[in-house]
Amino acid sequence: MFDRFAAWISGAALLILVFSAGLGFAYWDLPPNSQFQWAVRQLKSLVEEPSRLMPVKYDYAGVRIHDREAVAPGTTFITSHFPEFGWHGGARLIDVDGNVLHSWGPDPKEIFDTRIKYPYMHGSYLYPNGDILANYSFIGLARISACGEVLWTHSDLRPHHSVSVASDGTIWVSGNRRLDGRKGRDEKIVSALSFPVHEDLFVQLSPDGEVLRSISSIEALDRSGLQEVVMRSIKRRDGDIFHLNDVEPLSPEMADEYPLFEAGDIVVSMRDIHMVAVLDPDTLQVKWHSNSDTLFQHDPDFIGDGWIGIFDNRFDRTENGSILGGTRIIAVRPHTGERKVLFPTEASPPFYTKWSGKWQQLPNGNMLLTEARAGHALEVDRNGKPVWEWTIEKYDEKQVPEVMEATRYPYTAEDVAAWKCP
Repeated sequence: MFDRFAAWISGAALLILVFSAGLGFAYWDLPPNSQFQWAVRQLKSLVEEPSRLMPVKYDYAGVRIHDREAVAPGTTFITSHFPEFGWHGGARLIDVDGNVLHSWGPDPKEIFDTRIKYPYMHGSYLYPNGDILANYSFIGLARISACGEVLWTHSDLRPHHSVSVASDGTIWVSGNRRLDGRKGRDEKIVSALSFPVHEDLFVQLSPDGEVLRSISSIEALDRSGLQEVVMRSIKRRDGDIFHLNDVEPLSPEMADEYPLFEAGDIVVSMRDIHMVAVLDPDTLQVKWHSNSDTLFQHDPDFIGDGWIGIFDNRFDRTENGSILGGTRIIAVRPHTGERKVLFPTEASPPFYTKWSGKWQQLPNGNMLLTEARAGHALEVDRNGKPVWEWTIEKYDEKQVPEVMEATRYPYTAEDVAAWKCP
């Protein structure tokens, strides 16, 4: 009896000791706490279905036209999870009335070696001949023909988020690699991290999907002397530290409008440190940056006359944006220091997506906005007044799929018919 009681006491003491040690390792972030947390996140990503279903916000599905004459010409390319693909990721091209002119529903499991159950098409691009670039975040990027043929794939640098095609046909995309330790690197930012870290990369690919260059975000920020900016903004010291979500080049046609920059410079968005920056991909020098204008932003674009427009999510720790008033589109002019709000205005409806989201400046001055977590796309005129909107079908009575991107292209129904797929 005494032996069993003593064994029980010893076992309880050992459990308390182990529990206390675990708390200590977690509190002071001592090894192997970071490695254990990373392993847990990796395991969860394999056994859980990534949820892209959001609460229903709008009481209709399809298109609503408020002012047909004011709608910018073209067709709208939309990526989401659609019922015709069994609610797997895909894309549709629709006309102004919501008619589906073409759709793409590639099965990423047949393209890439992935165990993720419901991969989603995060970044995308539609070529004039009907080919698309489909970026399945952290799985791979593929060019797929209008008829569904896989033309090439790239997965080595774990591409993720947005896809941008430069005027020379090269492709810019966010990349990612695991960094387990310093491994001879002497960046000051690296010395402040706890490993492993998911290091974001600015990746340029050839039109055929070959890597032309891969630029470390840590190295670029460190070389530009932005260590203090990073330390003030960084939320975590391991895992996904920056959350790079967009890389876009400045075109030669627009470069003269930006006195501080040159053609080929790239604008990047690092969501989790609230930073938008422009850097020279050859020298890795950051020429301009801002981390005080936005909160958890996406999709900075060069929009002309020296301005950079940004999708400012303004995630305020609420589900409806009630503290800060919702998502907005702001513009900054680096060479003058000017700032202005492009959307919303007094004529605008409520609009908020705490994560994700895109925006597009249209040729007639309108803006096309993707309210991702509401499964909704909204076109507004120069005054912020709605002229066209579209909402995805409900998954069930309470949920709709997230819409990753809605983009207006100048292609017509006749252009689509010329693709001549079976």
